[in-house]
Amino acid sequence: MVEVRLEIKAPTSEWYVQLSTEHPADVLNLLTLYDEGSRLLGVFEVETTDLDALQRTLDEISSIIDYEVIHTDEGFAVIKYRVTESLVYSATVTSGTLPPASVRVQNGVMSVEIKMPHTQLSDIVAAIEAVGGSCELLSVSGTGGAAGLLTDGQHQFVTEAVRYGYYDTPRRRTLSELAVMLDVSPAAASTMAHRAEERIVKEFVQRANGSLPSE
Repeated sequence: MVEVRLEIKAPTSEWYVQLSTEHPADVLNLLTLYDEGSRLLGVFEVETTDLDALQRTLDEISSIIDYEVIHTDEGFAVIKYRVTESLVYSATVTSGTLPPASVRVQNGVMSVEIKMPHTQLSDIVAAIEAVGGSCELLSVSGTGGAAGLLTDGQHQFVTEAVRYGYYDTPRRRTLSELAVMLDVSPAAASTMAHRAEERIVKEFVQRANGSLPSE
């Protein structure tokens, strides 16, 4: 599993894009969303200085079937709503990804943190682009330690390399000797070493800096 941070520009037909671009200073936090078959039932929080104006905009959005303000506080409200559809929600489900527990939206841009198998990342990006949205990948980090970061073969190589002193200074085993112990060719051992080290180093830099440096 990996933890992914995405910035998504959803199609302008999405209700929360219409709402947030009309009120760019307001911050929406989309919470639960349930598929009721012909419609979606959801809840969102909003930080706003003008709830009345926000409600007038909700009244004008055609995809909003109905809504109810279920809690208010100074500059804050919780609203339950029903909507006809959400292209991004459908795209997420179609890609096989469990929708995130919450999504921050401001001025038409969604900020998403989601855990998923690494193999699904390209699927969700493609699905969102297919419905007219766009994605920017902000960061990817492993959530399962070495088992989540490396392949089984790479994990075995690194474990055995540490056990037999390949990474000691000075080295107690050469790469060729390690290849014999793992019953692989020296070329295969070299490839596993390089790819495992690349993933480990990039993961370290990304965790330390929040993102990978660019040229």
